Amino acid sequence: MNILNVTTMVGLRGGDLQMYTIYNLLKETEGIKQYILCPENADLAAMCKRDTNDCYTYKKDRFRVFNTISAIIHICKKDKIDVLHIHDSTALNYALIALKFLPSSITLILSRKRNNRIKDKFLNRYKYSHPRIKKIVSVSKAVEAIFDNIIPDKERLLTIYDAIDVQKYATKTNKHLLHTEFGFSNDTKIVGNIAGLTNQKDIFTFVDTAKKILETKPNGLKVKFVVIGTGVLKDELEAYTRTLGVDNDVFFTGFRNNADELLPEFDVFLMTSITEGLPLTIYEAFASKIPVVSTDAGGIKEVLITGQTGLMADVKDVETLAKHTLSVLQDSELASVLTQNALTLVQQNHDLDTLKENYYNFYKSL
Repeated sequence: MNILNVTTMVGLRGGDLQMYTIYNLLKETEGIKQYILCPENADLAAMCKRDTNDCYTYKKDRFRVFNTISAIIHICKKDKIDVLHIHDSTALNYALIALKFLPSSITLILSRKRNNRIKDKFLNRYKYSHPRIKKIVSVSKAVEAIFDNIIPDKERLLTIYDAIDVQKYATKTNKHLLHTEFGFSNDTKIVGNIAGLTNQKDIFTFVDTAKKILETKPNGLKVKFVVIGTGVLKDELEAYTRTLGVDNDVFFTGFRNNADELLPEFDVFLMTSITEGLPLTIYEAFASKIPVVSTDAGGIKEVLITGQTGLMADVKDVETLAKHTLSVLQDSELASVLTQNALTLVQQNHDLDTLKENYYNFYKSL
């Protein structure tokens, strides 16, 4: 079976990371040969070159539509592609055009990670319900649900949950890197998040929750708040912390390539997103044995069961988020129960071996 993965993304996003993980998991699998097609200036192209993986590229210039379609047609014919695996909406547009010039034996599948609502318009219904699409694979039931009003044939929908290298995170230790960098005292607790500074992640609610915790915590409890990541709202968020008077308590580290080394230093992982497919950071916190407090965004509740594997609040519910966070910070027994249950869940259902088996079986079923 020959598989061509297609993406039009230049920056490295969750969908491309998932695709690359699956590519590497199945790289040595007998009977499966994989290729990647992406823009020549994409982060993914650089990763493929570094790892000597099979990657085709195209110019994402003013002729990008023609370039992409031509590349798909050429590769499918040259490498006798059996499965065309599409990883973003724009790539789907190009693939559907390319298929008009390719054999009907080629199977088209689409992966979807985000649960952003799809507008119920004719063109969207036409595109996502196109008869050439064999399956649409989602990372959670919440993502799968966005197609309810778009696709009549629910048999074409499939959820395959994402996964991480659980052992990698479970063996990380607290190196006190953040405490050293920012001069926190040894007894200072850290409430943190790893997220892009975008509207979807709603870090403004994270800041509001920090302020509420600082106002209501016991006098003896020392706590600081850290957000690892960057994005378009960085300046606005920093200004917001100054407006609320918490700029000495809330820290934005910017992008860090050692986030997995910093995560074990968190005492609580606080996620305040408005919408999510099902972010890998939840699994990473679970594997790192960090208790999670989160908003009820998208597919998070499919793995975060409040009182068992974490604590949950409604979107933008600052009062409850603050209350839950303080509960975990002050109750070591509660924190222990949550982290042990979460670790067990991610070990059993969301390790890379499980993902490899699920995708191998899925591809063979086609």
